[in-house]
Amino acid sequence: MNGSFFSFLELVSTGLMFIAVIYSIFSIFKVDYFNNIVQIFVKLMAPFTKIFFGIDKSKSGLLVAIIFSSISALIFVSNYDGRNFQILKIAELITNNELQGYFVILAQSVFKVIIVFFQIIFYFVIAGVIKSWVAPFSEDDIWVVVEVVSNKTLDPIRKFLPAAGGLDFSPIFALIFLNSLNIFLANLVERITLLVL
Repeated sequence: MNGSFFSFLELVSTGLMFIAVIYSIFSIFKVDYFNNIVQIFVKLMAPFTKIFFGIDKSKSGLLVAIIFSSISALIFVSNYDGRNFQILKIAELITNNELQGYFVILAQSVFKVIIVFFQIIFYFVIAGVIKSWVAPFSEDDIWVVVEVVSNKTLDPIRKFLPAAGGLDFSPIFALIFLNSLNIFLANLVERITLLVL
């Protein structure tokens, strides 16, 4: 019962972290506020972002995401019973109430939110490519959101790499860049964790 309750809390906090990151993406890319899909995320995040009154919506969304990611990580580490040295070391530091353990959790949470941010944009770009093939003229709310985020992600690349013969190669470069960036960030957080521990 106790383990399943903590697993449920970890799942909920991870889900809220994803919702907060998507909320921030909508704010950063200035997706139509009155879109029904955007409204769902705004209503879900409203109680949490009110804490950071006066801070930009995208920044408050990312701060909420870091908080939920930290909560999820603390729950995971507190209930971990595996053999991973790093996790056991972090759990020991947190059990002893040492600041170093909390610093590692916070640093990993910040990097996790950044990685999730770029992963979600990666999937928006893929969805934008699929939309251009399947429903290029659809005005459905979800497709409008996908198109706005995808196009605003690809616009800087399209300035340097215009369409060649009617083919747009910018999604390929964006996907390679986003994937490489995520690999770099994942390796960086691993090295930082090893340095701190």
